[in-house]
Amino acid sequence: MQIEAHFDAKTIERLEEQSELLLRIYQAEFAKDPASQSTKSSRSNMIALRHSINQIYGAAAGLDVANAISFPTDAGA
Repeated sequence: MQIEAHFDAKTIERLEEQSELLLRIYQAEFAKDPASQSTKSSRSNMIALRHSINQIYGAAAGLDVANAISFPTDAGA
C-alpha cells in the first residue's frame, strides 16, 4: 500500500517545470531524428522522472504533473 505524500503548490510547480524541460528536449530530439539514440534517451528521462514522481510523491502528484503538461504516457509515447 502506497501512502500519498503531502505536497504543496510550489512542489508541483517545480515538478512541472522539470517535466516541461524534459518534454521540450524530447520534442527537439524527436524532430531531428525520431529513431536516434538521443531521442530514446530523452524519452527514457521523461519516463524515469514520471516514475520517480509517482514513487516519491504518489500517484496523485504524478497524474497532476502529467496532466498539467500533457506528459506522454508509457503507452502513448
